Amino acid sequence: MTTDILPFPGHTFEGASRADLQNLLEIMHYTAMAETTQDVKDILVRTKKFLPFEHQIGGLVRLGVDSTFEGFSDVLNVSFPQIWLFQYWRNGYGEVDPVLHELVRSQKAQVWNKVYSNVKTEKEKMFVETAASFGLSHGVTVGSLDPSCKVASFFAFAGGDPAEHARYVELLDYVGQHLHLALVRSSSKIACSTDQCVNKLSPKEVTILNWMKVGKTNWEIAQITGGTERTIRFHVESIFSKLNVTSRTQAVAVAVQHGLPNLA
Repeated sequence: MTTDILPFPGHTFEGASRADLQNLLEIMHYTAMAETTQDVKDILVRTKKFLPFEHQIGGLVRLGVDSTFEGFSDVLNVSFPQIWLFQYWRNGYGEVDPVLHELVRSQKAQVWNKVYSNVKTEKEKMFVETAASFGLSHGVTVGSLDPSCKVASFFAFAGGDPAEHARYVELLDYVGQHLHLALVRSSSKIACSTDQCVNKLSPKEVTILNWMKVGKTNWEIAQITGGTERTIRFHVESIFSKLNVTSRTQAVAVAVQHGLPNLA
């Protein structure tokens, strides 16, 4: 065996129950078979069966020179609060989120309350306070870095009983490496830059764009949202104008490239 292969982290599984190990094997099975980002999202949903967290989300971070934050891509929200995601995206919290920055720097599992206890800038403190107002004070984020593609993955698990979180940190760190490979393998083509006009969309327009992303027509979106087809058409035209695109396909491409939060 070559010496550059990482050794198997047997210590990670010390103390794990038989049920934990069986659930882990199931996750590894589906991770190895994942071919699309939807497959990866389905895997995150499966983790709810055995992890003590209420909220899960994953995605990719686009990185610039010196690993500076440039935006999100392929965001897979399972159960994070939708309004929080909209505020995070709209306010550019990715630029100040201390957990995200520490994850990219260290590529190690980050326990939120430990990171939050060391924040220093006013912007970071404000971010932590805002997150707490949504009940997002405790959680674990894992992921990895792909320097060649200039992206990093993140998989965040939050909520639930904080006393139970510590037991799963190393296990999540291990799972995160495999989720990273699956997401990078199946992700859409990464945009080179962030188009600021995306941030001009309203929550209603973000919701409509997400329904467009899954192929719904104006009439179908109207039925789902309780509006009229004429109103939906008006919002679609507004989306086109704000994104400087001329088709639904182009609008959806922008949504995928820039990690539009799933408010549908």
